[in-house]
Amino acid sequence: MNLRSFAIAAGLGWAIGSVPMKAHAGNALNLLPTPKELKVEGGQIPLTAEARIVASDPKLKPLAEILAEEILLVTKLKLAVDEGESKAGDIVLKINPQLQAGAEILTVHGQEVLKTREYAHTIAVTDRTVIEGWDYRAACEGTATLLQAIVLQGDAAFVPKMTVKDWPYSDYSSIMPDCARNHQPIHVLKVAVETCRLFKIRYLHLHLSDDSAFTFPSTAYPDASKEHYPPVTPYTLDELRDLVSYADARGVTCVPELAGPGHCTALMNGLKGRIGDSKWRTMDVLNPDIYPILDMLVGEMCDVFKSSPYFHIGGDEVEPAFYLPNEHVKKYMKEHDLTGEHTLWLPYGQNMARIVKSHGKKTIMWDGRPVGVPLDRELAKDIILYTWFPLKGRAREAQEFGYTTITVPWDMPPFPEFSIFTCNGDVLTPKDKVLGHCRPMWEMDQVALVYGYLSGAPERQERTWGPDSVIEEDYQKNRMAQQNARAFAIVRPVNFGFEGAIKEGYFTEPITVAMSTVVPGVQIRYRLDGADPTIESPRYEMPFQASESLNIRAALFDMNGRKIGNTGVAKTLEYRSFEHNLTTGKPVKASSVSGDGKDAEVPANANDGWVNYNKLWGAWKPPQWWQVDLEKTCTLDRVHIYPWWEAKRIIQYTIEVSEDETTWTKVVDAENNKEPSTEKGVLHKFNPTPARYVRVNMLKNNVQDAVQMVELRVYETGK
Repeated sequence: MNLRSFAIAAGLGWAIGSVPMKAHAGNALNLLPTPKELKVEGGQIPLTAEARIVASDPKLKPLAEILAEEILLVTKLKLAVDEGESKAGDIVLKINPQLQAGAEILTVHGQEVLKTREYAHTIAVTDRTVIEGWDYRAACEGTATLLQAIVLQGDAAFVPKMTVKDWPYSDYSSIMPDCARNHQPIHVLKVAVETCRLFKIRYLHLHLSDDSAFTFPSTAYPDASKEHYPPVTPYTLDELRDLVSYADARGVTCVPELAGPGHCTALMNGLKGRIGDSKWRTMDVLNPDIYPILDMLVGEMCDVFKSSPYFHIGGDEVEPAFYLPNEHVKKYMKEHDLTGEHTLWLPYGQNMARIVKSHGKKTIMWDGRPVGVPLDRELAKDIILYTWFPLKGRAREAQEFGYTTITVPWDMPPFPEFSIFTCNGDVLTPKDKVLGHCRPMWEMDQVALVYGYLSGAPERQERTWGPDSVIEEDYQKNRMAQQNARAFAIVRPVNFGFEGAIKEGYFTEPITVAMSTVVPGVQIRYRLDGADPTIESPRYEMPFQASESLNIRAALFDMNGRKIGNTGVAKTLEYRSFEHNLTTGKPVKASSVSGDGKDAEVPANANDGWVNYNKLWGAWKPPQWWQVDLEKTCTLDRVHIYPWWEAKRIIQYTIEVSEDETTWTKVVDAENNKEPSTEKGVLHKFNPTPARYVRVNMLKNNVQDAVQMVELRVYETGK
């Protein structure tokens, strides 16, 4: 397998009966998702700088501050936040615990699945805008509707006169970024939180652990997160607490996942086999000694994710073949008269459900591939299933066993045929216990998450919030595009412009970078390396030229240094430089090569003249060597080496030269190098030395049992 290969995210295609598309008469304001009750009164009231956001309850002050900032990003108007009596033109926020939804909502209270009429919100726009919510989150959902409804006419802003009453069809709607196989920094996850808020997606499921990494920083077991594959980086407790606080303030709840009993080799290795041998590809689920350790980890995670009523315990892709041959497994199966391999996972579900319940949460579990969760009537009382198993009839079977399910189809029907009741060919009904829907996205990088995945989030939310919502013609081109543009104004507060020859995400000549914002009187601070900018970061003053790869993040700050809105994420642009030097196109050989066929990381990749991140020489298990024949003896005094720089890995190496390929002289000694690789490489200078052959000895890679080099350039003295 090629060193740069990663598993491909599961494709999502669709298959079931159709839903007619009609003109959408009931949503004149193009709101998304469609409100349950909407009446447009006619006319509108101006939104001016004199308007205030009035929090009638002190608990709503954080929401008022957030809404003021979002309105600034959309309208350029900076509204004051106040308490007390309102006046004409104001936006008033209220909590009304007596407010009732117009239909029953399936939810979880106190670890019990039940129906309620809570969660509703109302909006009444007369001479002022009054938003009432059953609780804080319901008020948040009402303000999301307001943000979508604001009408812009040039520099003027208006609120349509309307009355709205709305509520979720059921409690659970979520999206799931993969935080364990591609690093998702907190500022990117905050973009996901904002997207959830603006489209009333109530939960952000964080896939925090997988074979690649366990990204939760355990205090009890600090080594648990030490084993991780680059570029994944474990979070700090402060980062995760900041994310939870940020989400809670916006009415979005973060749901953590501790993947098990499969998909957790990083955790097993970090814990040095205490919960199982990673060669088994599963935790040692039949060993009672593993559960106190898991109890401690679950407790630590619950302490950070206090606001979540749910805790996800994994369950996907458990492979029994590597576990079954163990003597203690065969003994257990014989003693308990077990014949089906899937029944091995029942103790994991039972013990983890007990642990999660002891920490005050409700357990969620994947009904995963290839075995699936044992369908057990007792377990059904304690576990909610993500119906992910790609088998027609499985979602229906889970319902018949008494499980509450969350629709997570492997085979997605084409929009608009999807609703929370369609799952892998099964069509459930409102009589079934369907708690909602989750949209997972596996292995997606930061830019793809922000620019692709999140843009599609409102599509499935439309028929999760309201499964019977009617989808109009050109929904995606019109309503969805319109509301995505409104959302982008908030989650992308900085506009990026690039001028120059850019092709398929890379450039070979300098380009011009420009940034702008609609918000007056602010400063733009930016970073080029993908890190979250602070007030100490460079200030953008005017367009500038760039001749290095760009991973730009930019944020707005007022003149007092306070951050406004979220961090803007630009699309990544790779700079590829070409230079004809003494090595270019000359004969090369190496001790070993990784990959085969078109994917082979052949020696000639490292002297083709290009510094191209995606084209390199690579070999497994150092030490390895790479050698070039300059075809004549030259007097050399410089060598420029470009080790592969993914995840800022530290590569240790030496470089030797020879006139006859027999006697070698060491000219570069980086055997104890401690500096991470970068795309700029390292230029080494040495005393003029005659040489025809140049050999690089790759000795160590600090993050992987392999070595990689993108390019090697050498130079004659005085040239």
